[in-house]
Amino acid sequence: MSRARSACGVTRGPGPRHPVGGREQPVGAGHRRYRARMAEPAARSASPPAHPLSGVTAFTMKRRVSWREQYWEFRPLGPDGVEGDVVLYGTQRQLRVPEEYPFSTDRAHTRPSMTVRARRVINLGNACYDAFDERGAPIGCLQYRWMESQVVHTWRVMGRGADLVGMQQNVLGGMLRVAFSRLPVVSLIPLRRGFDFRFRDTTGAERLRVECRAGSRDRYTVTTPGGSVDIRLAAGIALLLDWRGGI
Repeated sequence: MSRARSACGVTRGPGPRHPVGGREQPVGAGHRRYRARMAEPAARSASPPAHPLSGVTAFTMKRRVSWREQYWEFRPLGPDGVEGDVVLYGTQRQLRVPEEYPFSTDRAHTRPSMTVRARRVINLGNACYDAFDERGAPIGCLQYRWMESQVVHTWRVMGRGADLVGMQQNVLGGMLRVAFSRLPVVSLIPLRRGFDFRFRDTTGAERLRVECRAGSRDRYTVTTPGGSVDIRLAAGIALLLDWRGGI
């Protein structure tokens, strides 16, 4: 088939044509790119992929240390107590101000899942950490309750349909932990004691539990009875409890 040359010297191919202004015009690569760009907003507005822990009511978290960073692995926990494969990774961005803890579904952190970020550069007192999904939309807030923590370490979890306050189940043990944490030499002792941190709503019902058995080498079990708490907030508070203290 012969090719027609336009007045500007551009050769038109034999591609498909459609009528514009009474004349047929070629539908070339430029037009196809334009239609692709027009379709992009619809693609971006599609529902985001499900969180890797969606539908899970229990999971484990374990801290790992490499030569360049320390990170956390999250694995779903089945009803029979058997762990699944790692589905989520959490880490701390070094030298980042304010503090930031990105979560991703791969070890290289190329597939972000959520982010927990300190609200202030100097995050003291009632320190707040905001949680965002992979698109930057807010999920909730995780707050360290400084005043209550002078007696027993206390955290608050706020999100859609949830306003929980958590502290160590063993109040006496929690008070001793606070007292010992103020001694300058305690932080130099690599000793991890067991704990049982429970979060309750305003009615007193338990909604979230973070547990670590003595000698388990930084392995945590997190459960959300009834699955009524956003599992992303559960993962975020578990990481903060390990890294920021209160445990």
